[in-house]
Amino acid sequence: MATWVFTLALCGLLALLIFLARKMRAMGRKLGHVSRDLGQLQKELRKGLKENDANQWQHYRQSEIHAQLLNLLNFTQPIPPTRSWAASPDLLMTLVENVQAHQPKFIVELGSGISTLVLAKSLPAGSQSKIISFDHSAEFAQVTRNVLEQHSITGVEIRVAPLEQYDAERTWYSRKSFADISQIDLLVIDGPPGSKDPKARTGALLELASKLSPKAVVIIDDANREGEHAMAESFAKAMPGHTLRFLPHEKGTAVISPS
Repeated sequence: MATWVFTLALCGLLALLIFLARKMRAMGRKLGHVSRDLGQLQKELRKGLKENDANQWQHYRQSEIHAQLLNLLNFTQPIPPTRSWAASPDLLMTLVENVQAHQPKFIVELGSGISTLVLAKSLPAGSQSKIISFDHSAEFAQVTRNVLEQHSITGVEIRVAPLEQYDAERTWYSRKSFADISQIDLLVIDGPPGSKDPKARTGALLELASKLSPKAVVIIDDANREGEHAMAESFAKAMPGHTLRFLPHEKGTAVISPS
């Protein structure tokens, strides 16, 4: 009788040990999953903090340049918003620096707006330089005209050039709008809208590369995008004696200038 009781107790103890072992293995697997999840969460948190730091720095840097622009160009009236779909302050400062350094006699801009105002304000008082800004939208063109009028700026032509089929691969501004254009000293490319079509702005290379002066400077916004980046490289190949630089701006800026 005692032996039978002992055997039964031993079997019960073994069963309990097996049950506990299985429970421990299951808990171990759960803890492993939890540990991996925590590790992934930590990685994502570090990534998020890093991106937040980068965004904060970008906001600060753009605000800093914006303040410098206001002081440098001596605005006496409010200026339109910058960033988002409009030009960012870092691009605008690059426009100022290139206008002042190269003193272009003829400036052509694709896409009007705050950049048009900054280009005009960058010219010295009494300058005879000419600016023509093209826009596919009559509404946006008129907004730019109103801004220039508020700042008492004259002599800048805002030309409406509707979008049309340029060739089998792309649409672009109406060709006839550029019939009288030649010897461009500064070409600024920030239009037409290109966020959904990487070839939207490549008509500028096909239509205007031959209209540049020998010492022309070309500035391309949104050069972080594949289409604009590739277009900048193609422009540089078509401009012997020039150097291409990609500036680490908010949206990326390509500058092609005499070497």
